[in-house]
Formats: sequence, structure tokens, C-alpha cells
Amino acid sequence: MEIVQILNKLPTADYSPGPIIYTEFQLPPIDRHIMKVKDKKESDGLDLLLEKPTPFEMSLPWSDNQFSKRFFEVVNYWGIPTEKEVDFIAGYLNPNSRVLDLACGGGRHALALAQMGHQVTGIEIGQYPFELAKVRAQKAALDIDFIKEDILNLEYDNVFDLAFLICGQIGHSNPQEVQTIFKKTARALVGGGIFIVHGWKFTNEDKASYVQWYSEKKALYKENPSIVHREQYYFEKENVKLIRDFAVDTVTREGQMFSVSEKEYSAGELVAFAQKAGLKLVESFGSYDRKPLTDRSESRIFIFKSTS
Repeated sequence: MEIVQILNKLPTADYSPGPIIYTEFQLPPIDRHIMKVKDKKESDGLDLLLEKPTPFEMSLPWSDNQFSKRFFEVVNYWGIPTEKEVDFIAGYLNPNSRVLDLACGGGRHALALAQMGHQVTGIEIGQYPFELAKVRAQKAALDIDFIKEDILNLEYDNVFDLAFLICGQIGHSNPQEVQTIFKKTARALVGGGIFIVHGWKFTNEDKASYVQWYSEKKALYKENPSIVHREQYYFEKENVKLIRDFAVDTVTREGQMFSVSEKEYSAGELVAFAQKAGLKLVESFGSYDRKPLTDRSESRIFIFKSTS
């Protein structure tokens, strides 16, 4: 059965926001690496050949304002503990500190820290959250320097008292990129400055390899809810999870591939990156309540200090 025929049989997509944005359903098995999708332009079908997966792939269109808006809205349904995170960060700040918020999103941390009297700079690659952060700051009459840029392109020297990259963002960068982040952040910090990094521990589901179909309840990848063919690969040696989603818009029937990788970095790996960058580990925790870090901790929070 062709995908286009399946699309015609699907019920109207249910627009119900929440942490679960898809409904699984059964479809006939297909070749794992070849899918045929009929679109408006090619009546004979569009052949998509999936190349052999590699541990580190990222193809999310952050510059697309509508995609970054949909992604931002989905993520913000996940019950993020902003107050706890901000209180934790503030515990390392002196009055009127200079703070660098890496991958700041819609500015929830930056806004709260600025309201405490700190001088905040926020870096965000997504078009929509970047614009939203600026609007929020303006409405709150807060002077925050929001910059639309990839955090890999940081160019600061001896400016900030504290920088942070939290909510598991570190896991979406490969080791070479993480080393760059550590080096550029260390360079941006003043002597004795603090760098807070927060990652996640993989679950058994994260470490699984599988193929499934699902139907989005809330549109994420395309303008309308999509039918999605997902392939998840777990690379044990690298401790990396790769998700490849081929999304077909249920209205336009246009298909597109999206991929995202996530790595669970060990304490040893992060310490090695830090040492090369001139930072040292001073504390680690298993939660923003400052619980001890153990092998079973879901959160992994590391506090590094500049040695320069």
C-alpha cells in the first residue's frame, strides 16, 4: 500500500497539545531504507534513499521561523522547572553579575536573571524564540542583549562572570563541537568565572533501536500534522541516540527528512573537555535541588570554574 493511499484513510488529525504529540498505529512493513512518496510534482512517486546512518546527524531547520515556532511551542508543553533552574543559577552569582545564557530559547532564564538585576546576554539560533525573547524583554522593560547566533560562533574575551548551557543542550553537539563550546565559553569568562552544564542520563528507551510509524496530533515538522516514519538508532560505542524522521504533511503530502542526534556525555568526558579549555570541575549534582550525583540520577549538572 502506498503512503498516499494510507494518508487518505487517516482520520482528521487531533490538535491536542501536550507532552505526547503523536499516536502510534500499524502500517504494512516497508523496506527499511527505501520509501516511495507520491507528491503533487511527481505523479510517479518520489524515491527517497536513506543513506547509512552515522552517530552525529542534525538537520532541523532552525532558520525557518514557522518550524522554530512549532518546535518551541511543543517543547514548552513539557513542564520545564524554570524557577528551580533560575534559583540554582542565581546561587553562583554576586549582585549585578554578567551572565551568558547559551541556547536561551524564549528567554525564560535570561528574563528572570535580568529581573534580579544581572546583566544578561542570550544566544539563540532559532528565529522564532529569538524574536519572542526580544519582545518579552521589551514588554518587561528589561535591557537584555539577545543575539541570534549559533553558540559555536561565540567570540567574547574575558566578559562574563557566569555562563550556562542547560536542559540537555550539550548532548546535541558532537565531541568536536563540545570542545569548541568549552573553549569559547572559557575564553568568554573572567578569571574564576563559572560554567554550568546540564545533561541527561539515557533511559532504556533512549538506548533502543527501532522503526515505527506515528501520526502527529500537533503539527511539528510541517505546516499541517504529519504521518511520520521514524527510525531510531543507538550507537553503543559512542553512546549516541540518532532519530531520523521522514514526515509527510497530511494535507500537502510533501515529504521531508529530519534528523537529530543526542549523546550522553559522561563526567569523565566533560572534565576532559574542560581541562583542555582551562576549566576545572568544582561541583556536580543530580538535580536542581542539589541532590548528589549518582549513577541513577536522571539529571547530570556540572559546575566548572575558570582557572585563568
